Amino acid sequence: MQAGAPRIVCLGRQDRSDAGSRVLLEAISIGSDGRFVVPEEEIGKEEFDRGSIDWRGVLESTHWLLNTSSAVLDGDSSKWAWGASMAFAELEGCRTVMIVDPADGNGRTEEAWGSVIERIRQVHVLFFQSDAIDEISLVEGVVARNLLKEVRKRGLVPIVCSYDVSSGVVVVEHSLGSLEIEIEEEVSAERWLAEFLCALPNTGPGASGIEAAARLESR
Repeated sequence: MQAGAPRIVCLGRQDRSDAGSRVLLEAISIGSDGRFVVPEEEIGKEEFDRGSIDWRGVLESTHWLLNTSSAVLDGDSSKWAWGASMAFAELEGCRTVMIVDPADGNGRTEEAWGSVIERIRQVHVLFFQSDAIDEISLVEGVVARNLLKEVRKRGLVPIVCSYDVSSGVVVVEHSLGSLEIEIEEEVSAERWLAEFLCALPNTGPGASGIEAAARLESR
């Protein structure tokens, strides 16, 4: 991995089954300094002591905070920590990455997506899992192929992206334009996002830097 891989923090589920946790583990495997907010000894508990989290200590010198949209459906502790993490990240200058994942067919897609919309101005990178796009398109009332562009435009999110593993196509909407490329090497969505996030601070915020990071050119 390129030098200077960023420090990444993930709220994550206690059992590490969520997409954010999987992305963090991929990022750690390629050289990022990664950390989970909920300590390992809390794994298996339905709730955790939200008051014990030292948000400033956790987020100090951190470049990315990883969250998933479905975390708001995982109980009061998770929902509180989800909101608090982004509030403190904003204060600490840490950038939030929101992974929009399916609501597991429990009929609460609108609830989870509504919580994201409420915090949309705190999100710097919004990543849609490919199997969540149709669900959110229905909620938003837009054609699926236009969802990323419309969400970026309405929410003013700096980067909105998705990666379809089956086709290998990456779509990135950003404040300087649009990008659609095909990744020749077979990688998982979590691996692509991990490499993209690790590369972005080094490739730069311009259109060429975003494209280089999306193409995984800095390997």
